[in-house]
Amino acid sequence: MNVPTSAQAGPPSTACATTGSVDFGVDLAGDGWKFTTGDDPAWSDPSFADTSWRDWTVPDNWGNHTDLSSYDGFAWYRKTFTLPERPTGVTDSAVVAALGKIDDADQAFLNGQEIGRTGGFPPTFDSTWEVPREYYPADGLLRWGATNVIAVRVYDGTGGGGFYQGPVGLYSKARLRALAGDTGKAASRTQLAHACAVLDRQHRAVAAGDVRGYAATLADGFLHQGDTAARRLAELKDLLKAGKVTLTDAQAEVFVDSQGRLVVDTIRTWTGLPPTRELLYIDPRKTVELGDHSRFFRDDYQSAAMGRRAQFNVYLPKAYTRTTAQRFPVVYMLNGFNGSNIEWEARDIDTVLDRLGVEAIVVFPDGGSGWYVDTSAGKYRTMIVDEIVPLVDRSYRTVADRDHRGISGVSMGGQGAFTLGLNNPGVFSSIASHMGALSLPPLVGTSAEQAANAGLRPLTLVAGMSAADLNRHRYYFDGGDSDDYRFGAAAQQMSTALAAKGVRHDYQLGAGRHDDAYWMPKLDRSFGLHAEQFAAHPVKQPREPKPVKSPYVWP
Repeated sequence: MNVPTSAQAGPPSTACATTGSVDFGVDLAGDGWKFTTGDDPAWSDPSFADTSWRDWTVPDNWGNHTDLSSYDGFAWYRKTFTLPERPTGVTDSAVVAALGKIDDADQAFLNGQEIGRTGGFPPTFDSTWEVPREYYPADGLLRWGATNVIAVRVYDGTGGGGFYQGPVGLYSKARLRALAGDTGKAASRTQLAHACAVLDRQHRAVAAGDVRGYAATLADGFLHQGDTAARRLAELKDLLKAGKVTLTDAQAEVFVDSQGRLVVDTIRTWTGLPPTRELLYIDPRKTVELGDHSRFFRDDYQSAAMGRRAQFNVYLPKAYTRTTAQRFPVVYMLNGFNGSNIEWEARDIDTVLDRLGVEAIVVFPDGGSGWYVDTSAGKYRTMIVDEIVPLVDRSYRTVADRDHRGISGVSMGGQGAFTLGLNNPGVFSSIASHMGALSLPPLVGTSAEQAANAGLRPLTLVAGMSAADLNRHRYYFDGGDSDDYRFGAAAQQMSTALAAKGVRHDYQLGAGRHDDAYWMPKLDRSFGLHAEQFAAHPVKQPREPKPVKSPYVWP
């Protein structure tokens, strides 16, 4: 490959020193933990005597303990364990402290030193129950062949509580890949050099501001976490407008997958963006990056509405990666209270949507607990309607009109689907709610803000709208007859209100509580509603160009 001279200057910058980490792991799940409620920073000290604490097993579920089933507050876990002598080939920097998933927020300490935290504690509580914890202890912190102490401070804000899912332990990245099913064989020295050369050329080009040089490292048909080559290059240009940009890869390991692709397991950082653990796919015959061709992934952008980077997940239908011109309708799926975009990963929603044969792009914004309105707690309405919708239309092959844009939600998200849908008829055409809070106004913000938003109660909105305005949308909604918050009764009231105005709708009241077991089996009904709306407005698709031939098969 001919790379511009400006991208070749300087010493190699890629830390690709190994073909892969040794398969190593110390499983910390099971018995041997100590547990107590309360909060004291002294409990992170490895010398603290925790003998009076309760004996405990991890993972756990506070709901299974009578005295904790309704407890919301702080708690600590501690475990004293012995590491073996350092195995040959294992470096501290290659060891990951995996703590599974914790409800709701945590701060972890190893031998008295903080190694990471996820979520937020009061007074800025932020639930991150669905986020897998992976922390990287500093070099020299692990005591090989000696006693170690891990201490985890946990805060539960509502429901559940504790370590509810593993793995929990100290693992090499090779062991974590094996646990995740990402297996392969060690790369040869030649393959290692080939993969590192690609990353090194990317680093040099980015550091030199050489967009063309970086473009030359991306394969024809490149697609990685939703980025095409064109989008990746546009993002690089935007970063360069703000000043010098660097691209780094840390703890990079290379292995070979079943199709012979070189896979780099790396912590990748672009200037101004948070570091991210990624699997990069490299063509073994050409010095180019292929992309992972993922159909379910996290996207993000700098949100003016939120004053920070905002995340959303994206699902692409099977046909998306098999075509290059076809455009698709979009469904926006809103999370419930104390949730986020990441909760859909825990539900394996991509597998569910594949099984249903969904032929739409599905976008999962991070709604937090913001009730999809603009308040001092966050401008969630503006983020979704004014930022994410246009961003998705720019970044993905969508049919960018209201007739091909639907909105769904669960619980708080069901309430938001109605309020955002009804108040933005030029944006959304179909509305679906699973066990939605249709009887409630937005319960977020100051007292004055809640009073100002009191009219954003779906039943109140419908009561004040004409049949003509209501009939601009299609509707699906459901609720359980034993819903813990009586949202099943709210769904009945909504059906009565719509029927009284002659508005067609698909409504379902069934046996069930306020949980996934009730609503997830009904996704066929809600996505069926959206599909009917999209099919009623056929679109002439652009001609497909000749497909790029690839020797590789992507899932």
